[in-house]
Amino acid sequence: MHDLVHEFTNRKISPWGGIKYFYKTYMSTGMKEQFSKLPLPSPGSNRGFDPVDLLEGFMVSVVLGSRRLAHSGMLRTDEVIREIFGWKKGMASASTFSRFFSKFDTNLNDEIFPHLMRYWYKQMKIKKMTVDLDSTVITRYGKQEYAAKGYNPAKPGRPSHHPIMAFCGELKMVINAWMRSGDSNSATDIKDFLKETFTILKPKRIGLLRGDSGFYSQHIMKQLEGFDRPIPYILRAKMTSRLMDKVIKLKRWHFCDDVQKDACYREIEYKGGNWDIKRKLIIVRTKKQEVKTTNEYLFEEEKNRSMYEYKAYVTNTDHSAVMVHRLYNQRADCENRIKELKYDYGIEGFALHGFGAMEAAFRIIMLAYNIMALFRQKVMVSKAARRLSTIRFQCIAIGSYVVKRGRNKKLKLSAEGKRRHFLEYFFSNLEVLHPPFKFSNA
Repeated sequence: MHDLVHEFTNRKISPWGGIKYFYKTYMSTGMKEQFSKLPLPSPGSNRGFDPVDLLEGFMVSVVLGSRRLAHSGMLRTDEVIREIFGWKKGMASASTFSRFFSKFDTNLNDEIFPHLMRYWYKQMKIKKMTVDLDSTVITRYGKQEYAAKGYNPAKPGRPSHHPIMAFCGELKMVINAWMRSGDSNSATDIKDFLKETFTILKPKRIGLLRGDSGFYSQHIMKQLEGFDRPIPYILRAKMTSRLMDKVIKLKRWHFCDDVQKDACYREIEYKGGNWDIKRKLIIVRTKKQEVKTTNEYLFEEEKNRSMYEYKAYVTNTDHSAVMVHRLYNQRADCENRIKELKYDYGIEGFALHGFGAMEAAFRIIMLAYNIMALFRQKVMVSKAARRLSTIRFQCIAIGSYVVKRGRNKKLKLSAEGKRRHFLEYFFSNLEVLHPPFKFSNA
């Protein structure tokens, strides 16, 4: 039997040398300077941690896979990460992070994070952006503030939070995000959320706004139509019995299977029960996969209900019915963003007791997500939609250590052959990475 002899070394070796990619991307954006301008909670003593170091440390721990503050504290002994970021006191402990976040409340969050996101999107040079609204459910197992019973398909009856998010479809980044109580529905606080979102991203920069049926509301549509140049939108309409009665009687459908097989389309003018004006609705009819066959239909409408599935979209755009259907279907990509945030960035973790503390951690994660999205698109320059778990394995998990020669320090990374060329390619891209960051709408 082979028995490999082992011994210990005092050399400070890190498995995370590739975090330097995150550091250089983060520094190129100028976010460090923005952090230093914010009214961040100060430490209670002169020996306390710099709040900017705490924000950086938390983002780093998230990128490296932490899902709770105790995981962040496990990186305290990593001297390589400390040298890369230049933290005087190194990574903070879990209790230090907990005290820091406990000083946040919703008012401070609403002051800090819109400012950061406004600065972020000023650097993103793209003609028009598509804004996708979505919400998700985060199940809670402790006694967190505002964790309440509400819509929770995965764990019915469990307390939860119900955050709402706005994504940029072209950049695959987060524009805005709020944590909300578990008994919220999709449209709860949506007016104020959109108002804040439009301070981050000026309405004139928005080419299209999309949302599912949870955002199908007269109030939302009027808010989008209320600007001098109304914001174009496509919202999935709820198939109410009133609307369904109208749709089921429609004739002369237009057939086109460019978007979906055997799809038929109709465009109608429709006025909802509490609407003050008529709006354009696109109706999409598709055949059901399993149809109950019978010759006993008394009415044509009854036959149509059993044979076809209907979807409706309300819009103020001039697009054709087929184009509206195609554009809305592209919104499904924001579901992938939410899955990545849950599984790779741990937004379901960091269940701090105070609501303001939990929301602060939640919104800082969004910033870490955007930084990695920028790295993925401008440094990795890959058409493949790599998730953080893949990036972490490919180019962050690199054995490394720091050597000192005279007054200079150098980071040694363990790589050879093709892998070395692969990693050097990223460093060469980082050397020319600077704002404004240009993106194409193509």
